[in-house]
Amino acid sequence: MELLGHTPNFKNLLSDKRLEKRAALISQSLLMSKTSSVKGATIDEAEQKGFYRFLDNEKVTEELLIRELTLRCGANVSDRDVLVIEDSSSFGLSKQSKHKKKNSGLGLVGNKTGTGFLTHCSLVLDAHHETMLGFSDVQLWHRTEDKSNNTTKVYKQQNIEEKESYKWIKASGASKEVLRAARSLTIIQDREGDIYEQFCLVANQKTNLIIRNRDNRKLTEGKKLHEALSQMPSGGTYQFAITADIRKERIKRIATLEVRYKKVTIVKPAKLKRTDIPNILELYVVEAKEINTKAKDAIKWRLLTTRQVTSLDDALLIINYYKKRWYIEQLFRLLKKQGFKIEETQLLTGWAIRKLTVLILNAALRVMQLYMAYGKEESQPIEEVFASDEIKCLNKIEQNLLKQTPSVSNTFNKNRLAWASWIIARLGGWKGNARQRRAGPITIKRGLEKFEMIYQGWKLSFSD
Repeated sequence: MELLGHTPNFKNLLSDKRLEKRAALISQSLLMSKTSSVKGATIDEAEQKGFYRFLDNEKVTEELLIRELTLRCGANVSDRDVLVIEDSSSFGLSKQSKHKKKNSGLGLVGNKTGTGFLTHCSLVLDAHHETMLGFSDVQLWHRTEDKSNNTTKVYKQQNIEEKESYKWIKASGASKEVLRAARSLTIIQDREGDIYEQFCLVANQKTNLIIRNRDNRKLTEGKKLHEALSQMPSGGTYQFAITADIRKERIKRIATLEVRYKKVTIVKPAKLKRTDIPNILELYVVEAKEINTKAKDAIKWRLLTTRQVTSLDDALLIINYYKKRWYIEQLFRLLKKQGFKIEETQLLTGWAIRKLTVLILNAALRVMQLYMAYGKEESQPIEEVFASDEIKCLNKIEQNLLKQTPSVSNTFNKNRLAWASWIIARLGGWKGNARQRRAGPITIKRGLEKFEMIYQGWKLSFSD
């Protein structure tokens, strides 16, 4: 088992020992840093210059950094059932664009004038224990032309391999290769991934897809998908808690979902002329529609899947798997404004910023692992995330810095990550009382920064 969120291992990838050592130092600095700023992540001018030289070194490519990240993930999935959650995000750098070098890995994002780059990440979780195992694919790119041409007839007639949306199929194929030691894969995508070719090219006996439906597809029975679903009787109801989110105008509530499911045979789109894929596809569709609510963001998910769905329990499993997309949304939030603040970096070239982003993904993994373990009695073993010396330091912190009281105490098993997550959350400012909601990723990050500082001082106190 590779320790995620720890110093990457570039042995056998970087032939230059000095670069290998520099990569280790930078990764450790990012773990302790509050920001993506090189100045903020380094302790002196010499380290700062070394940081810049590393990111500008042509031998250290973003492809190499991504390969290291995904190789470690592949080492963690042996004989596991895993979920691969894919999504895209953009990083806007328009405010600093006049200080960035032109033609250096940056381009259009969001509109005709925005400057930045985009990423598509594949986040891997254990399907049964909901523990984070790493990244199976990371893509970084910038646009050279306005994406509004997506509506043109010429664009629509292009092969999928020529479109930006090919990122979904490319990521799924790369994930299958990286995660080949896993027992099974379930790839989860939002509406952009609803691509006919993907169901044909990606799914196999070991790999399944769960993709939110976008197009009202034609069925062999003569109906459209949405019409056929609306005529199905309810298969049952399901409830789950929704937390408030001011940014998305989401109100806190208990959502009641009416669930329908059906086996369907989808017809290949008429505009799709390629002959190497079948003309029809057998899939299952699950609909989860929120009822008895006036909320603006009422849930209505139609999920296409290659997994067999013949009962309400099967349908609920698909819905619960799809809900885990929330984790990758939290990851992207952590990379931006309140977390590592990638969009505020002062680096001059897009290539350097993109490489820095890959290194920050490694640091963000540890934050997310701790966040996911928070409050769970059956969280993953602590030694999968913290080294033995770090665990000793956590014990000292709990004994000396965090006063135990009957109302505020760490009751979790010390062999489980939930115990460490409680301590890290307290260091991040969480009060530990039952009335306060669970600590979020930003609080966990703040606590981890404080822990790293304490740990470095604790190590020095025991050195010769």
